[in-house]
Amino acid sequence: MRYEGLQRVLAEHGLRFAVEDLKKAYEESGARLQAVWDRNEEVPIIDQIRLIVDLTSSGPIALDASWSESLEAAYVDPVLSIPPKLSTEGTAVLETVRNRGYKVGLISNTGRSPGVALRRLLETYGVLKFFDATIFSNEVARRKPDRTIFDRAAQSLGAENAAVVHVGDNPEADFWGARRAGMQAVLLDQPHPYASQWPPHSLYALARGHHHKSAAEVPSNWRIKSLTEMPNLVDELFQKPP
Repeated sequence: MRYEGLQRVLAEHGLRFAVEDLKKAYEESGARLQAVWDRNEEVPIIDQIRLIVDLTSSGPIALDASWSESLEAAYVDPVLSIPPKLSTEGTAVLETVRNRGYKVGLISNTGRSPGVALRRLLETYGVLKFFDATIFSNEVARRKPDRTIFDRAAQSLGAENAAVVHVGDNPEADFWGARRAGMQAVLLDQPHPYASQWPPHSLYALARGHHHKSAAEVPSNWRIKSLTEMPNLVDELFQKPP
């Protein structure tokens, strides 16, 4: 859908590319984006599109600023048409945590889908209402494990970093990133059921291949196998000094 959408919008402005060429450039762009993300930096959506167009044409092509809205819609909206699946445990766990009186924040690195689209997804799933703050890397211009994004989340929640428990499934970005930011941290050490289906050039595979920390480096008492374990562990952590 992304290839075809970009092809359609570009053709409307006189730039004609084959879908296969756009697909090849799209796949090639993943490694270049990952190289930037490895520095915990961000690439705006329109710059991702420019990269794909330049790779397709084997050289820079000027994209008029007036095309940006339609190009970004073609690039971003497919995630809303074919959304990822919501965790079967997610809604109940979020509701439990909120009912226990905790504030809840979300910190997320983005890829080809920016925060504005991901909030729409969360709203569609009916879970956006559980979050007091949603922090997306493309809006902060820094990515986990950079401390900046963790600090922004704590500030948005009106909390000191030491009073925050961060739960995530990436040993480096989530667990060690949060710990270095002065937060308590829990690793969701859970297999990814569809991991084998992602091709090597996908952003999922590229990101997972760039880990410098493994789940084995996280102490077992800071790991959970299911989100359903999280509310009680959070209670326990808040009863202990950081």
